[in-house]
Amino acid sequence: MLPRAVAVVGYKNSGKTRVVETLVSELVKRGRRVGTLKHTADDIKLDTPGKDTQRHRDAGSRATAIIQESTAAIFLDQHLGLQQVTEKLGPLDILIIEGFKSHNTHARILVPRENSDLDQLRNSLEIAYVKMPESKFDMETDLPLFNLDQVTELTDLVEAKAFPILPGLNCHSCGYDDCLSMGQALLAGEAEITQCVGYKSNFTFKVNDANVPLNNFTRSAIQNVILGFIKTLKGVEEAEKVYLEFETK
Repeated sequence: MLPRAVAVVGYKNSGKTRVVETLVSELVKRGRRVGTLKHTADDIKLDTPGKDTQRHRDAGSRATAIIQESTAAIFLDQHLGLQQVTEKLGPLDILIIEGFKSHNTHARILVPRENSDLDQLRNSLEIAYVKMPESKFDMETDLPLFNLDQVTELTDLVEAKAFPILPGLNCHSCGYDDCLSMGQALLAGEAEITQCVGYKSNFTFKVNDANVPLNNFTRSAIQNVILGFIKTLKGVEEAEKVYLEFETK
């Protein structure tokens, strides 16, 4: 099951990282397992030039890892979606995301530099605004407005409102027109995350490592066909948990 998530969103030099640091510190104090994920539009080096791992990658390796006693790092030369990356971060309670302004799949905290930022950043999944000391933002707001001294109240709101990242496939299986509408309903307390077919805890269907939502009929059909085949196999006891993985090329 994916962790609940909230994104801290704003333009460059708005103070997003300081907000992330503050939230992470407070959540860790509360005993939560916290992960972070940052988006950048810059094409930056993710490894140290000249070091062994970078030399491996320069030689053509598509996936490279380095393991130490207390840490590990994995470099993948491919794009991963939000859900795919989150799954690779391991068991977490809360994921704090920095950036991803255009995504409509999770709750958000806006960090405006000035009043005009709001119209450009809002997508209706906001739960709060944070005003940094250097910000020129001075509008009356429709949502709670915090400063960094109010970390307790801000974190309380995150814990109350954050929900797992939605698939972003707009499949309508939840009963809403798209994932944005589903997210709005979750924030309003009008929907449950279990309505999203990507979060059925007893059935996961993936293609190319990405979750694919299935409606009840399709999910049941696939499950029944696979279980039917399993029952014909000699020496196989009653199936309680099944994994099926194969490559098409």
